[in-house]
Amino acid sequence: MNPSHPIETHGRPIILVGLMGCGKTTVGKLISKRTGMPLLDMDALIEEQVGKTISEIFAEQGEAYFRALETALLRYLVEHPQTTPPVISTGGGVVLRAENRELLRRLGCVVWLNVSVRSLLHRTARSSNRPLLQNTDPAATLRRLCEERSPLYMETAHITVHSSRLEVGEVSRRVCDLAERFFRDLPA
Repeated sequence: MNPSHPIETHGRPIILVGLMGCGKTTVGKLISKRTGMPLLDMDALIEEQVGKTISEIFAEQGEAYFRALETALLRYLVEHPQTTPPVISTGGGVVLRAENRELLRRLGCVVWLNVSVRSLLHRTARSSNRPLLQNTDPAATLRRLCEERSPLYMETAHITVHSSRLEVGEVSRRVCDLAERFFRDLPA
């Protein structure tokens, strides 16, 4: 792989947060390709470690159990910095726990991919692997989640990218540019 735009992150990751369907994994893949940073998808890693899908974990052990797995993974990442810092794609609810918000901010540059509910509805309409949207009114669920979580994303993020009307390539370029500025401005 020959990255076209490596970023000096001072050994810290770029972390993507936002509601389900905002593009964390897709944008993370593009940032990884653009910078040469490996992609760490927290949901995929948890599924691999537990041997179950997120939907199965929610159904069998509940959301609280899943959130505890997220916290344990974040603690590990803070305590064991990666040799090559990754781009981290988080689950949409990772910000629900105060400890996670603190861990995320300590870990690296947190970027909130802020997308309108209308765009999220369009993006998640055909998805069957989003346990919180498996109900009779996914629009109401997304509105509620947006109201509940937006203040938490805002509190956690160092950078916000409003990406409802942007192509995914433009979102990844903006994230890279803003993260590069963030890391450059960190005290030495």
